[in-house]
Amino acid sequence: MTKHSGGKVGKAGKALGTKGTSKKEKSKAGKILKKHQDTKH
Repeated sequence: MTKHSGGKVGKAGKALGTKGTSKKEKSKAGKILKKHQDTKH
């Protein structure tokens, strides 16, 4: 799979991969990644 670095999608992936991320941020990041996956993959 392509690794995204930088930009909105890369930030969202990083947020989900970091332990100290708040639930609210993870929820938002998950939505961004899901939307990206649906449209691009």
